[in-house]
Amino acid sequence: MFLYQGEGKTTGPNVISVTEYYIKLVELVTQAIRAHREGIFEIDLRLRPYGRAGSLAVSVPAFENYFSPDGPAWPYERQALVKLRPIAGDAALGAEIVTLRDAMIYTSGKFDVGAMRGMRQRQLRQLVTAGMFNAKLSPGGLVDVEYLVQGLQITHGAKHPQLRLTNTLQAVAALEQARVISADDAVKLCEAYNFLRQLIGALRVVRGNARDLTVPEGHTEEYNYLARRLGYDEDLDRLAADQSRHSSSVLELSERLLGE
Repeated sequence: MFLYQGEGKTTGPNVISVTEYYIKLVELVTQAIRAHREGIFEIDLRLRPYGRAGSLAVSVPAFENYFSPDGPAWPYERQALVKLRPIAGDAALGAEIVTLRDAMIYTSGKFDVGAMRGMRQRQLRQLVTAGMFNAKLSPGGLVDVEYLVQGLQITHGAKHPQLRLTNTLQAVAALEQARVISADDAVKLCEAYNFLRQLIGALRVVRGNARDLTVPEGHTEEYNYLARRLGYDEDLDRLAADQSRHSSSVLELSERLLGE
C-alpha cells in the first residue's frame, strides 16, 4: 500500500495535485518491476482501500476513514493490517501510520471469527481445486496458520501490546510468553508453519510458477521431485503423512483457540 501525508499541489511549471503526483509515481514503480516468471516480484495493491476500484496512492486521512471501526472496510481487510509495516519512505510518517493502525485494530473488540470463516469458505470454493491440497489455501494450509495467529493478536493485542508483531513466528512466541497459548500449541504452530513454508518454496521450484501451490498427485514424477526437494528422498509416504499431520494440527488449533 502506498500512503502519503495529505492533499496539496506540486511546485514547478507543471502544477498538479499531490494525489495525481503520487498515482503517477506508483504507476512508474510498478511498471519498473519485471520478472521472467509469473507471480515473482509483483506488487499486489489489492488491499488498498476499495481494492482495484480505489486510488493507487492513498492519503493518510483516506486510510483512516476506510479502516476505522466505523469505516467501509471488510473485517478481513482490517485483519490484514496486522501485517502492515513501513518498508520505505519517511520514517516519521511510517511510525504515525503504525500508531494509527494500532488504534484501529488493537481495540478491546473480539476478533470476528465468523467473518473469517466465511471468507475462508469463499476462498475454498473459488481458489482451491477439489480433491487437491493447496499449500496456502486448502484447509490446514498456510493461510489458516496466519489467520489463527492474527485472530489471537487482534483479540489480545489491546491488553498485550507486545503481540503487535508482523512476523508470524515472532507473534507465536509472543502469544506463548503472554500465556495466550500453551508451549505445546506454540510448538505445533511453528512446526506446521515451517513445514508449509518449506513446502511452498519447493512447489515454486517444481511448478516454475509462484502462484501454483497445489501439491502434485502422489506417485507422479512431479511428486517425486517435490519429495526430493524437501529432503524426503524416496520416502513419499512420510511426506504425505507429515502434510496430513500438520494440516490436521492447524485445523484443530484453529477450532479450539478461535472457535466459531
